[in-house]
Amino acid sequence: MGGSSRILLFVLAMLAALPFAQGAPALADRPGANQASPSGNKDCHDRPGCSRPGGGALQLPVLELRPGHDAPSLAPFVRYAKHSAPIDRAVANAMLAAPLARVTGPTIHFGPPGRHTAVLLKVRNTGGGQGSWILTTGRGSLAYFRLFEMSEGELTLLVDGTDARTASDNLQTYQAFSTEVVLEPGQEKLILIDFLSANSTYMPLRIATYGTFFKERRANIAMVSGLVVGTAVLILLNFLFFAITGHREFIWLAVAEAFFALNTIHSEGYVTIFFLADKPLTGVAIEDVIKCGFAASMAQFCRSFVNTAMHFPKRDIALKGLIVAALAIMLLQAGLSIYPNGLRATLHGATWIVTVAVALFLPVVGFAAMREFGRQLWPLFAGWASLALFILYAAVASMGLFTWLPINWHLAGPVGLFEAIMVTLALGLNLKKIQADKLAADTNYARSLAERVRISERAARLAEEKAFALATVNSQNAMLHASGHDSKQVILALNSAVEALKRGDDSGKHRELTELLQSSAAYLSGIVSTTISGASIVGSDTDFITLSSFRAEALTEPLVMMFKTSFAQKKLTLDVEIAGEIMILSDRPLLMRALANLLGNSYHYTDKGGARLHVAAQEAQVVVTITDSGKGMPADVMTRLNDESVTRLRADETNDGSGSGFQSAKRLIEALSGSIRILTSTPAGTEIRIVLPHAFLGVSPCAVADIADLLPDLHLLDFDQRDTFEAALSTIPAPKEQIIACTYDDTSVTRGRLADMVGMVLIKPLCREMAAHPRLRGCSKEI
Repeated sequence: MGGSSRILLFVLAMLAALPFAQGAPALADRPGANQASPSGNKDCHDRPGCSRPGGGALQLPVLELRPGHDAPSLAPFVRYAKHSAPIDRAVANAMLAAPLARVTGPTIHFGPPGRHTAVLLKVRNTGGGQGSWILTTGRGSLAYFRLFEMSEGELTLLVDGTDARTASDNLQTYQAFSTEVVLEPGQEKLILIDFLSANSTYMPLRIATYGTFFKERRANIAMVSGLVVGTAVLILLNFLFFAITGHREFIWLAVAEAFFALNTIHSEGYVTIFFLADKPLTGVAIEDVIKCGFAASMAQFCRSFVNTAMHFPKRDIALKGLIVAALAIMLLQAGLSIYPNGLRATLHGATWIVTVAVALFLPVVGFAAMREFGRQLWPLFAGWASLALFILYAAVASMGLFTWLPINWHLAGPVGLFEAIMVTLALGLNLKKIQADKLAADTNYARSLAERVRISERAARLAEEKAFALATVNSQNAMLHASGHDSKQVILALNSAVEALKRGDDSGKHRELTELLQSSAAYLSGIVSTTISGASIVGSDTDFITLSSFRAEALTEPLVMMFKTSFAQKKLTLDVEIAGEIMILSDRPLLMRALANLLGNSYHYTDKGGARLHVAAQEAQVVVTITDSGKGMPADVMTRLNDESVTRLRADETNDGSGSGFQSAKRLIEALSGSIRILTSTPAGTEIRIVLPHAFLGVSPCAVADIADLLPDLHLLDFDQRDTFEAALSTIPAPKEQIIACTYDDTSVTRGRLADMVGMVLIKPLCREMAAHPRLRGCSKEI
């Protein structure tokens, strides 16, 4: 057995003994401890803050209060005694004459639970005016609680926690059993608290002014709310990641985080305040169920995420055993109210044993996983280790074995947040691995597509021009559609992440990340829409176009995305230059496909150097220049390609190519009322110039009615208002060439549908400059 396993077994054995440990009383509980010892008498006689009620053996220190100021730590002024039954007047008077125990250390803890505890605290107003404070116990879930004021041997009941209505009203007002303390100048009061707890005798007594008390309450509510909201966001993200990846560990982590949020709400007393003020045992049962639920779900997350059944089978058996034990304890909590006290204590101790065992075992598995799979899993180990230390400390401190140990349950929030961040980092590293695998698959797919393109090109040399052109186009279309389909999955994931961040980021902490993801999704969506639309229409013989306004970057960036990998594989460069801000009015899918044909030729016939794409605006026209360092073509071939009457040719018997790619681009450009020409072609490279109408520095947005007023001879219909569009289309007597549809939908499906119904489509948002386009004015002549 390894050293870490032996340490773990030792810690569990110590925890198993906690519920049955008999806590040694403080020094003042022992015979003679509070008698008139020299040191004790001297200490009290020397300080005016000590008093001796009734002249007995008890010496109670007096807590001096000043109006408008909070009290110091109450631990040095608290005295207590243990009893087997509720206290009454006779027991209280006898207790005042007997030795009492002091609180050792800064934490007010009265040892192991299971017996009635009577707590005494004497206060005095040393100020010059009346003062009022709030005495709060910091506890709300107790099997028995009563708070008295003791005066001249009589007990006056101030808070009765055994009465359901009184307890509920008190807890809803103060969030813990509390009472007001009002003192006249010089007045003293003796406070007596009698309580019985089933799980812990920790009681963080405090006396604070009204302002301080309610300020701390509001801060507590804000802290709990922030933790719950943050956990809810994390749970939503886990479900989102599960929907994307299908990995079950995200579900188990979400369940564990849900139990942690419930534990925070319950440990801060909100469940008791609103639902269980008169059911303390039910509150204890819920507490143990939440702890075991968290331990079981986190252990199952570990099994799923690390895959312990395959990589660490022995540790997997231990985790299964802990999960079964946690589930058994959760089921046994249903009958907690009918069990004897001994069985209740055993169940409560077993809850802590299972919780601490899981907390200690998870870092062991995390460390082993880090050694097995790599150091990138260090956040998982760090998060589990921090949680283990906190749960171990909380278990030891709350059981009361060491009453001097300080307890601060509010640390559960920061510790849980740190653990959540660390585990989220680990999951992020796992997603990074998934992304790397996806990129490798995409690379293989691109290599396969490239091989298919080369095979298609070799076969196309033996076919006629139309068969050759269609085969090439179909091959490229298949690539674009497949790429578009994969990209849509990424876009969907990005949009889902954006929505999740927006819903849980009220403070704007992740605003920059949200904007980055949103812009990336919009950018990819534009590329997919453009490429798929161009792929679907390019093989058609119709001159049907969809006119839209777009920035020059929206034209060039998809082309760079399509060709940069291919160029890089041949060690070629692909440069793009845009001269200033340019808004283009044209059919973006058609134009992009024409440029893609030309860049494809540059790629095929260039062995070194690269290609350059330059876009500029000249006198309301767009000038696109493509230059490359390829091997060029003979002058007579260049002349024939520039000749509109030539449909197909071969350069020579040693040179591949039939000119179909250039001719296809030329047909598309002319359909857009533009022109294309090969300016030069030499062994040093080729330069091609494309001129298109309608380029502006900016456009003037307008509505459908505004365009209709500018084009009185045409019929403009809004396709987005489907019922109105179909009704108007059936009543207009004009031919379809005189009907223009306006829509936001630029998909290939809508484009194909409208091609049979109208003569042209205007893509929204519309602008006034569209009305002057040559296609709308009936001017199809070449520029």
